[in-house]
Amino acid sequence: MLLCVRDGDLRADIVVELSARPGLVLAAPADDVHQLVHRARGWRADVVVLDLTIAELEVAEVSRLLTDPAADHRPRPLLLAGDGQDDVVVAAIRAGARGAVPRSSPTSEIGDAVCAVAGAGAYLGAPLTRRVLDRLTAPGRELAEVFPRLTRREREVVRYLAKGMSNAEIARETALTLRTVKYHVSGILRKLDCRTRAQAAARVGAAADFPLATAKLQERAG
Repeated sequence: MLLCVRDGDLRADIVVELSARPGLVLAAPADDVHQLVHRARGWRADVVVLDLTIAELEVAEVSRLLTDPAADHRPRPLLLAGDGQDDVVVAAIRAGARGAVPRSSPTSEIGDAVCAVAGAGAYLGAPLTRRVLDRLTAPGRELAEVFPRLTRREREVVRYLAKGMSNAEIARETALTLRTVKYHVSGILRKLDCRTRAQAAARVGAAADFPLATAKLQERAG
């Protein structure tokens, strides 16, 4: 992983925290934002931590470049957000960032966020969750436009999944059997390249401006 963090004290604290986490290897600091994407791909970093307080960092553009589907390696951006940067966080998530945590958070939470994103998951720090997700509730692009591989029925199911509903709740809402709902959820996870329901919900919300539940992104199979 790479750290694009110029605050020496914060960077040192994060390095100490991550060094104690098994399976995490810090490739190098990445102070030069202009070489960031090249270095991240060259070192095949899984996670790139981006400090949004770096003035010249165009975080949305960097997030888009890092996660470009045409690239042979796509590092996952994780944002360290300062106060009043919710709009920047939302723009970066829409561009491909996989999570955000306040830079004032304990380093243990930053470590948790890195681990979640490194494991192909997503992470939003608690203080950011409601504010950021509120900004993703405005009408946006249709799911069919954003995720053309999903069938009509899968798009219906994923809307309920994104609201935090269990399979049983989705079955009641759609008048489908529980077995059919499970089949559609499996298809959704496969087509969206997601391992978990929470990851799928976060991806749908960020990409399609879909209103997500703010308190139900935990795993709910039901």
